[in-house]
Amino acid sequence: MKSKLLLFPSLLAILISCSKRVNDPFIPEEKNQLDSIYQAPKDPFLGIPEKTSVVHVQTSIVNYNQWQNFFVSPEKMTIVMWPSHDKTLVIKDVDKAIQGIAIDKESNTEVKTDNITIASGITFQDYYPGKYLIAVIMSDEKGQGKKAYSSKEITIKEYGKYYMHKIFSFDAKEREFEEWSPKIIEK
Repeated sequence: MKSKLLLFPSLLAILISCSKRVNDPFIPEEKNQLDSIYQAPKDPFLGIPEKTSVVHVQTSIVNYNQWQNFFVSPEKMTIVMWPSHDKTLVIKDVDKAIQGIAIDKESNTEVKTDNITIASGITFQDYYPGKYLIAVIMSDEKGQGKKAYSSKEITIKEYGKYYMHKIFSFDAKEREFEEWSPKIIEK
């Protein structure tokens, strides 16, 4: 009988300590968990001929369901690729980047490209070896993170292959840069 009397108060104490108050703010821990949900394909270059250079870019965002569990979903964004062989290109104005204009950091001149697409993924194929700047820009139609962007400079080797998947965080800031994450596969 004594054990039953002790069991009830201890169960009550556990339930009270584990309960969450409605006014507690929800604090997502997605930064630590992005690596765990990122599922890179085993071989993203399967079926691509050895003597072909390929850069595959995918774009996604983190969303939350009604139970506050996050998931990654593909999202259409502007994807731009600039050749930057002898330049150091940067994005200073997001609106210009959407039009294919980046700035050469050393000469402070504009560099234009026509390699612009709006999609959740694209494959650039048969590019010459050299340096390239890849930028991904969120659309201005979403409520959160309008025109947030990320860029990464890559060096394509002869017949080099890249698989790049940019996942924007749920709290991406409007018109601000976000690091490219989580992984890039190079062959």
